[in-house]
Amino acid sequence: MLLFLSTAAVGAFAFTITLWATGIGSAAQVQASERLSRMRQPQSIESSVPGISLKRRGGIRMAGISFVSSDLVLQWTRQLERAGLTLNVREYLILRVAVGLLLGAVTTIVVPYPILGFVPAVLGYMAVGMWVNMRIKSRRHKLEHQMVEMLQMLASGLRAGFGLLQGLESTAEQLPEPLSIELRRTLRDTAMGASVEQALTALNERVGSPDFDIVITAILIQRSVGGNLAEILDNVAHTMRERERIRGEIRTLTSQQRLTGFVIGGIPIGLGVIFMIISPDFTGRLFTEPMGRVMLAGAVVLESIGFFIISKIVNIEI
Repeated sequence: MLLFLSTAAVGAFAFTITLWATGIGSAAQVQASERLSRMRQPQSIESSVPGISLKRRGGIRMAGISFVSSDLVLQWTRQLERAGLTLNVREYLILRVAVGLLLGAVTTIVVPYPILGFVPAVLGYMAVGMWVNMRIKSRRHKLEHQMVEMLQMLASGLRAGFGLLQGLESTAEQLPEPLSIELRRTLRDTAMGASVEQALTALNERVGSPDFDIVITAILIQRSVGGNLAEILDNVAHTMRERERIRGEIRTLTSQQRLTGFVIGGIPIGLGVIFMIISPDFTGRLFTEPMGRVMLAGAVVLESIGFFIISKIVNIEI
């Protein structure tokens, strides 16, 4: 039975890799039918310029069965763009399924209870999504850290007589990644026929940062009602610097509380390791006896809830 389940898991893993390599089960047929229907209708700029809109995304289907809805495809596409990954939605789905099946197969081979392989498979599938979310947060932090410098350079270029697009191009040449990549994508969108408002809106959607939303909203309002854009950008940059200063002060004031959360979460783990070393027979009952497993699971749940509550308390938004 164990050999059969492990063989089935490995076979399913190989099957997903084959689908990824051959392209079977992608959204190609759905996208092809959509292209044929759009050829009979006039296109707007949002649907004809790549990167301007995330609409018109088809779901992922295999043998006529829809596995991923179009709304989920839209969400994953936005997440992959914000994470700075070059994967498409089909490759992302295959990666998540493959990691889940691989962990499930390894657990099935190692653990004598084949049914327990389902839990690592689900955790592996979710772990890829968590990794993407971590990349999104890290990349967003880098973009926000570079934004004040971008505003100062753009304001200086506008005072020197540059237009908005010329200032963005000059700024993109001087800034490092990842902000330079996003600015070049915005300039590429305008070169392909999109208006400045559409390109900036697409930039705001790709980044997904509240700070960027403030900056882009200020630029769009200035283009609608007029005003000194360089002065507006200087004021926004000053606001961003003050917010960053306040964030640093709050992190300093709440450092002890955050350390308390880590200590409270780490004490039970440390005590468990010490008791396992001192009396392995007595402590091992937590893993062998049914009541011990229930107590251990309850302790993990309560510790997780406590750590989550402490994290929410000390996480003050500015």
